[in-house]
Amino acid sequence: MAPLEVESTKIEDMVSARSLGSIANVEDAFKSGKQKMTFYVIFACITGAIAGLLFGFDQNIFNMILAQEDFRTYFKLPLLEGGCGPDAPKDPTWVANKIAMINGFYPLGCALTAPFAGAISDRIGRYKTLWIGMLVFFLGASIQTGANSHGMLVAGRLIAGGSVGVLSAVAPVFISELSPAHLRGSLGTLFQLGLTFGALFSSIWCMIIQKTVGDAPGYGWRIEAGMQLVIGLLMALSLVFCPETPRWLAKAGYTDKAKATLKKLRGKESKEVTEAEIAEILAEVEAEKETPAGIKDLFTKRVRLATMVALSIPILQQLTGINVFMTYSATIYNNLCLDGSMLTLMQNVVNFLATFTSLYLSDGVGRKKILMIASSMICVFLVIASIILWTVNLELHPAAGYGYYVLVLLYTICFAMAWGPNGWIIPTEVYPLRLRGKGAGLATFNNWWFSFIVIYTTPLGINSPLGAAGLMVIYAVCMFVTVPLLHYLMPETKNVPLEEMEAKFDKPFKQYVEDNKSDLRQRKKEEDNYPSDQSKV
Repeated sequence: MAPLEVESTKIEDMVSARSLGSIANVEDAFKSGKQKMTFYVIFACITGAIAGLLFGFDQNIFNMILAQEDFRTYFKLPLLEGGCGPDAPKDPTWVANKIAMINGFYPLGCALTAPFAGAISDRIGRYKTLWIGMLVFFLGASIQTGANSHGMLVAGRLIAGGSVGVLSAVAPVFISELSPAHLRGSLGTLFQLGLTFGALFSSIWCMIIQKTVGDAPGYGWRIEAGMQLVIGLLMALSLVFCPETPRWLAKAGYTDKAKATLKKLRGKESKEVTEAEIAEILAEVEAEKETPAGIKDLFTKRVRLATMVALSIPILQQLTGINVFMTYSATIYNNLCLDGSMLTLMQNVVNFLATFTSLYLSDGVGRKKILMIASSMICVFLVIASIILWTVNLELHPAAGYGYYVLVLLYTICFAMAWGPNGWIIPTEVYPLRLRGKGAGLATFNNWWFSFIVIYTTPLGINSPLGAAGLMVIYAVCMFVTVPLLHYLMPETKNVPLEEMEAKFDKPFKQYVEDNKSDLRQRKKEEDNYPSDQSKV
């Protein structure tokens, strides 16, 4: 069979079957079965995931630094006094505001650039946009590392945040468009794995430097922050060997290059299935040439429900409250008579390891179901943890403090297996190609804006009468409300090809809600009709 000479009936069968997440109906026509995982696609997706590593490291590096004596001495902040439990020290409001700015201006920078990242990546490509993000990152990281005043440090955080706003908007799209449909969820999870490993590595790196350098004023914390430059260099070197995505190349008119790139990504073993994928991409590009694709088109009748989901999921991800612990856990644990540095490290280990479960859960169980389960469990764990803080004197009963910590670890596992990866995967996959970049940029703006709200208010809330327990109850209530919202307003997107996603949302609202209510039952029936031992696309 010559390249691209695939009968139209076979293409129609493939499209229909791919919508169900199975090629069972066309296995005789496509004997090669599902597409193989190639080294090239793994390398490219891991490179995209390093953007997540940068994000995780840079966002979390100041979690421990903020409590260090050398950092507080250099920036003329009062040292943390002894005491814990009811006598736990609280920073004055002016100090809490300075800390809030150091932590909070990072996601604020992300929020300022994320809406434009999608439009830029649609115009010049995912690959070139990643390079722009990298160059800005080096500037921001250098300013942070060399900062000699609070204002300079905050400026560096803002600039570095701006770069990560671009990277975090484009990298998930980059990974999603490179991945085979049946592995899109699993490979998309690499971004979240990179993020959680970055958070873990930041804790390990801080502890190493604290043990070896100590509290030399103005010295140790710079080495800790400077590691982000090394990680950035690693991504830049890897990016040199990565391709532009075939979907963007086809959309930009580079058809031959798109075909060659896709064949290299998919390998020779899955030739016929890959040719069908090429045909689908080209057909979608042709169909969309006369279709408008501006920001306002994200809110047209055909895709407004997809926009509702894409903009809501990042908000709900942040309302889990995870960034309370990602940016301030060392101080929280110290105030509870626990070893803040060590327990923060262990929490990051658990977060990283638990994220591996999402490699199966996103594509095995499904996005919607696992999000609903995780939201319910997060609500329960946060409420019980708050009750412990309200009713037990942890200075007199330290075992209760470790009980609280176990609940936080369980909460972290729930986040990592569901909200962590799917908060990034879903907004990148619900849009048709013509709107994917712009939609992902707007969704990422929401993620970062609400991340800024959570991170900025955390030190202010913890150092107020509300306390850590009050903050956790607020996020528990948010998760309680999230479960019915997911049930009625989000469809299952597991195994739905990117080229066919629009049909999931192009419905009257009443029918859309009814379909979503029965979505989980319908997916189970489809899986019963297409056994798991048959190939999926």
